[in-house]
Amino acid sequence: MALRHTLLALALVMASSAASALEKKKFCMYDPVGANGPAMTFFSDLKPKAINWGLDITLEAYTDEKVASNNFKAGQCDLVFLTAILSRAYVPFGGTLDAIGGILSETGLERVLKAITNPKAGALLTNGNYEVVGTLPVGSVYLFVNDRNIDTVAEFSGKKISILNEDPQSLKFANLAGASPVGTSLATFSGQFNNGNIDILPMVALGYNVFELYHGLGENGGIIDEKLLYGMMQAVTHKDRFDDQFGQRMREYILGRLPDIHNMVKTAEEEIPSKYWIKTDPETKAAIQKFKKDIRLSLRDEGVHDKKALKLLWKIRCSEDATRSECGTPE
Repeated sequence: MALRHTLLALALVMASSAASALEKKKFCMYDPVGANGPAMTFFSDLKPKAINWGLDITLEAYTDEKVASNNFKAGQCDLVFLTAILSRAYVPFGGTLDAIGGILSETGLERVLKAITNPKAGALLTNGNYEVVGTLPVGSVYLFVNDRNIDTVAEFSGKKISILNEDPQSLKFANLAGASPVGTSLATFSGQFNNGNIDILPMVALGYNVFELYHGLGENGGIIDEKLLYGMMQAVTHKDRFDDQFGQRMREYILGRLPDIHNMVKTAEEEIPSKYWIKTDPETKAAIQKFKKDIRLSLRDEGVHDKKALKLLWKIRCSEDATRSECGTPE
């Protein structure tokens, strides 16, 4: 009995020593639902995995990503998980991966994620002491409209469009289309749309149920079936708070979860009733494609989009289809 107690005490001491040897890190995670939301659920396996990396991480949920970003900027978080809209300010290359029209297909998306997981890409994902250690695609962004007649570029004129967190892409969209920009945040956009204060809402399919956007669609609204861009969430760190291998480990971890991500997005799109999808004809598709390119290049010329990131996206688009008219002139 004495031997048993001795062995138990020794095991407890060893476990305590192992735990104390781990570096404690705080990850500030934006999740619109909170602690039980999709982002927190997705990363639920990261804590035990991080132990093998020598880390004891705490995932703290934030329902307001601006608060998460500000706390990270103030040094209260070692890592922040937020939309590419806000991550662009930390690492422009990473924040440009959601460029409108930048990625055309799931195949292209996988190639982009594999490219940035190459160890040689690490330098591109670093800006000063900030590093993008994970890019998680959350599906295609579509235009949710409260009137099915808003189905062409010409019809965007004069309509009220959501500008989420001062997103430069949405603002450029409004300016080029002659639409009226309405500033929103992730805490207010759904209420604005559902109450009829916004006519056009760029949003991923996941938002349909999470933010109850069916209220805003009602009987007359719909979702234009043309993909604008792939929405991205990104994890950004204070680089000097982690070892040199952490960023690469995290990027490989996200890449390995890609099948789970695809299933999550596919389920979300299938949950949207077919009656809401607005089919676009070839002429409208071509007009929207040109419109997306005009927005993308305009933001490149204004220094909002990172040129190296745009060139990577261009190479991958043209490797998928070299007959595209844009393939003669690199972005």
